[in-house]
Amino acid sequence: VAVAPHVTAVFEADFSAIIAHRNKHKDAYAKAGAPLTFSAYIIRAAAEAMKVSPNVNARWHDDFLEVFEDANIGMGVALGEKGLIVPVIKRAQALTLKETAAQLGDVTERARKNQLRPADVQGGTFTISNHGVSGSLVATPIIINQPQSAILGVGKLEKRVVVRSIDGADAMVIKPMAYVSLTIDHRVLDGHQTNAWLTRFVEVLETWPLED
Repeated sequence: VAVAPHVTAVFEADFSAIIAHRNKHKDAYAKAGAPLTFSAYIIRAAAEAMKVSPNVNARWHDDFLEVFEDANIGMGVALGEKGLIVPVIKRAQALTLKETAAQLGDVTERARKNQLRPADVQGGTFTISNHGVSGSLVATPIIINQPQSAILGVGKLEKRVVVRSIDGADAMVIKPMAYVSLTIDHRVLDGHQTNAWLTRFVEVLETWPLED
């Protein structure tokens, strides 16, 4: 924090679409060796959002900014009393949801068995902290895994009353919602880029098609 000025933006995301997709396809994915978790959708949405704000997937140098073509996304895996480890899903922008789920399932299982290789945790360009699994709604700022430029935080998924427009009228409905935050290095990113990234990230999650 002393080196990189941290700034955090927080949005809300409705998980209804990905819950519907997961409920329909999780058995088929599991049979194909791809355990379908919310984390797989989050990684895919993050990779898609890089297209609108490429500097989120970048590294700060004193005399230049290095923007990466490949989104190598680290996802924290809790190991209980042993702490946390962050395996990296390489070239996430080129993976399908099924491929993402398969790779994530593989590294998660090996992490919990203490079987990760050094290459499995190296080369990350962006990190996701799914802090909501331990109950927190919002965590800010989440310390950036420097020299990366940003880190995504995903809070606890819970049912909330929200207002939606139905047949032209406002109505209160119950939706599965979570707060999502992007903490950025303000030397690299500004508020507009940060909000553009989060807008696209949330849009991908909320408009996920039911069919593959």
